[in-house]
Amino acid sequence: MRVQTILSSGQLATMRQRVHSESSVKLIYSKGNHYPLPMDTKLLNTLIEVPEQPPELLTGGSRGDEEANNAVKVHDYLGRLDRTQAADPRLWTTLTHTTFWDYCRRRWPVSGKDASYILEHWFEKPGGGLGALRRNAISRLWWAANLTVAPWETDQALSHFQSSDRFKFTRILLSQAQIFQDVLEREYGSNLRLRTLLLSSLEKYLPSVSNKDNLSKATSTQLLLVLKNRHVDALPLVEAETVIDSIVASAAQRQSAA
Repeated sequence: MRVQTILSSGQLATMRQRVHSESSVKLIYSKGNHYPLPMDTKLLNTLIEVPEQPPELLTGGSRGDEEANNAVKVHDYLGRLDRTQAADPRLWTTLTHTTFWDYCRRRWPVSGKDASYILEHWFEKPGGGLGALRRNAISRLWWAANLTVAPWETDQALSHFQSSDRFKFTRILLSQAQIFQDVLEREYGSNLRLRTLLLSSLEKYLPSVSNKDNLSKATSTQLLLVLKNRHVDALPLVEAETVIDSIVASAAQRQSAA
């Protein structure tokens, strides 16, 4: 094991500024074998310990399966970070520019893209918030796994969802980009029970529709309306599960009838 080091906030600011002001920097992100940090760059120690050998993150295969497998690898590599560590842009920007540089270039190619694209996927989106979690190329993977790994271990009421695959719900979350967005960018996505119930119901009805993105969108829209008038998260689990399942079932039925 080794200590994970990170760049300083000042160094990150300089790197950001280069993306904004130097057109040649784009070539580094599109063709560079590594990011050229200055020789005098001083990395800061953290309390995070990681294996000596980082995992190999793959691209080019089935997007949903690959994303989920990469998320599991990143989560296993970094472990259970505390909230402060997980929200630190220095960590994620360091990882995209060092350890996982090659993966980031392959997964988020910058050809034809502008500076904002680089800033979104190699850095942390300014302003933070729920949306920032899905932008950075590496933080999105860790958060996807961390928010969905074995929910029954955190909440015993969810024990009937127990599976031999601790990352079952990670795989559902990352099976469609739209599901990932609808869960991680919505307030309800921060609630463990609602998140788990929603993913479970989506898994149930996804095979019955041809446009899986539309099912996720319609479900999210309807769920937001319901939550404005009803505290579904405060209901007994069985009742909450019925409410969520009926929302997804109705959305799937409407799609099938269209």
